[in-house]
Amino acid sequence: MKNPFLSLKYPNFRIYWIGMNLSLIGSWMQSIALPWLVLSITADAFKVSLVAAAQFLPALLFTPFSGVLLDKFDRKKILLLAQIGMMIIASIFSFMVFCEIYSFEKILSLAFANGIFRSLDSPSRQSMVKDLVGEPQSISNAIALNSMSFNVTRIAGPALAGLVMALWGVGFCFLFNAISFLGIIISLFFVKISPLNLDAAAAKHGVFSSIKAGISYISHKRTLSKLMLTVLVISTLVPNYNVTISALVKLSLGADERSFGYLMSALGAGAFFGALFVAVFGRLSVRRIYLCASLLGLSLALIGAVSSFVWAGAWLAATGFLFVATNSSINSAVQMHVSNEFRGRVMSIYALFFIGSTPFGALFSGFLVNCFGARAALAICGVASISVLLCIFYKFKKAHSPLR
Repeated sequence: MKNPFLSLKYPNFRIYWIGMNLSLIGSWMQSIALPWLVLSITADAFKVSLVAAAQFLPALLFTPFSGVLLDKFDRKKILLLAQIGMMIIASIFSFMVFCEIYSFEKILSLAFANGIFRSLDSPSRQSMVKDLVGEPQSISNAIALNSMSFNVTRIAGPALAGLVMALWGVGFCFLFNAISFLGIIISLFFVKISPLNLDAAAAKHGVFSSIKAGISYISHKRTLSKLMLTVLVISTLVPNYNVTISALVKLSLGADERSFGYLMSALGAGAFFGALFVAVFGRLSVRRIYLCASLLGLSLALIGAVSSFVWAGAWLAATGFLFVATNSSINSAVQMHVSNEFRGRVMSIYALFFIGSTPFGALFSGFLVNCFGARAALAICGVASISVLLCIFYKFKKAHSPLR
């Protein structure tokens, strides 16, 4: 059993972690306010999925290029640029809502712009962990601690967002998010990172050659390939909560925004304990990662199989636990299996699979909700994720069988 706060002994990581916590509550408030705003003005779950897709589509388009930038230039400066950009977008959202000049088209455009900055944000944060903690043996704890704080704010953010929306309206959620970015932006000015050993080949060759080299690096490592495909499947089919759960609450359970916030807080509570589990006991073995990924699909399907608000919250908590335990362990395993000169590109592909798959998952979930309802959509996504994962595991086992 390990000290879950072990990585906070590093000053760089401690400063960054405090700033990140201040920022994440606001980000979660916006993540709750945005789908609710869209659903309120359109009453269309598919349009909610379009906004979710617009937020994550840039990750699909630009994340591989951001990985090359991270292997060529200062990762801290790239992260700072991303944070400032997202703060500006949140400010525009709040101004638009307060002045009542919003429309679906404007929301869609701002969501896409926000996604562009997120395509820089996620891979830069992922690749900076090793630079912040310094010692390879602390990477797993730092990643788990990041996930833990991420999911503490996932509890607080949605609950606070539901209260703020009920008392003052969605505009204040966007405003609080804009202000909260100052936490991580200020902290980055105090973080001191030694000059990186950047990949000489990435600096010498063109962007597309560097991307190709990164993909080749992953494809020639069996463990990395299998872990990346696992991330792709579960990130496409599972975490479309803004589409499926918002529709479940509003259209199936007939509840209000507070209920939506409570359910998302249940999800966050489970996710917090999943991150705490990894921080205390260490990352899961590769074999257990695959087992948890399969159980994750089952727990998602069971959300759709129940009609009780309490049971929906219970299975959402289980889903949150399994999703974070699986992804935190995959993140740690990937970082332990990658050399530093390829870290930016590998983590950008990880972020591409983790975030860039969301547009497809959101559109697929929105289509299922409109055709069959929220409960059926959750069940179908859960069963589909189990089926695809089993096919991947079977293919890798067959391809590397000693009889072949």
